[in-house]
Amino acid sequence: MIIGVDITMLVYAGSGVANYIYNFAKTLLTIDKKNEYRLFYSSLRRPKNFYYLKELEKLGGKVCSYRFPPTLLQIWWRRFSIVPVEWFIGKVDVFFSSDFLRPPLFKGTKEITTIHDLTWKLFPEYHEERIIKAHEKKLEKTIKYRDTIIVDSQSTKNDLIKFYPQVEQNKVHVIYPGIGNEFRKINNKVKTKITLKKYDIVFPSPQSLVPSPYLLYVGAIEPRKNLVRSIEVFNELIKDDKFSDFKFIIAGRAGWKKESVFQRVKELNLEDKVIFTGFVEDEDLPYLYSAASLTVYLSSYEGFGLPPLESLACGTKVIAGDNSSLKETIDKEFLVDVNDKNKILEKMKYLLGNKIEINSKEVQNRFDWKESAKKFLNIITD
Repeated sequence: MIIGVDITMLVYAGSGVANYIYNFAKTLLTIDKKNEYRLFYSSLRRPKNFYYLKELEKLGGKVCSYRFPPTLLQIWWRRFSIVPVEWFIGKVDVFFSSDFLRPPLFKGTKEITTIHDLTWKLFPEYHEERIIKAHEKKLEKTIKYRDTIIVDSQSTKNDLIKFYPQVEQNKVHVIYPGIGNEFRKINNKVKTKITLKKYDIVFPSPQSLVPSPYLLYVGAIEPRKNLVRSIEVFNELIKDDKFSDFKFIIAGRAGWKKESVFQRVKELNLEDKVIFTGFVEDEDLPYLYSAASLTVYLSSYEGFGLPPLESLACGTKVIAGDNSSLKETIDKEFLVDVNDKNKILEKMKYLLGNKIEINSKEVQNRFDWKESAKKFLNIITD
């Protein structure tokens, strides 16, 4: 069987969608030596340290790389539904598309696609109008052509069926994304210090191998993540003498409507307490998680929500929103009502002040990319 995969989302290196398609494609190539894989990639630019295409080629994937601008693909595929992707990768039996664009296919080619979440439907105020229209158009085509759909959680499946009851439920499959093998507790203090210093994370003294205690957020800086509220609660936390020396590390790229986050830090005079690292390399994240006292993830809604699970896999406690897929994947002990600042502060203090056993191995086994890939292969051969 020849399987085509749209890996164009890799251009957004460091984002959830890029990590998803890279790990999915990498794992398929690792465990499946029977089928042939043709990987479609298109972008005018190559981000810094863009190693993904070479890595996938080493594993046996045939990368079909083009330099079409994104707007051209959107005109071809979204507006007019012309120019089949198989013109560029050759005829395939199955094509696995992203959650953003659904290209035309040759007759007889089976289409399978991912829908990560319906935030654009549930919280349109968090998205630009063009993004909302793009997802709506993609979903219209997915339903029209009766494509097979993968969702990241039961929560997303429920949302999909609620808003689009015409979707055939037997064509919607829940496949949890995996956690990368690199997410393990790291005890090498020297290497941890070297890594953390790259991101200006503070140590009590030049000789110290243990950083000043910190809370950690990993992800995009955007309204849905409730970072303004997280910062406000952090401001209350450090008024307590037990937590006065804590920092708040925010690791991730600035997204849409980010200004309010930076403005709130300034208003609360927290410039020396809240550290924005910008993009963190994938291989460095386990060091940041392992050294953190608590990972903060007070999102209003997640189709899956990988960072809190990565944190648990590294042995670090989390505080996360008691909503959407987070209720499905994270133990109740770590969840809180994201709309109640007092409860958030109380839960933070409880988590920071008490020893809580984390079964990292269980988390790693439950969210395993190999199992995700096996489920995918079962679906396309059914």
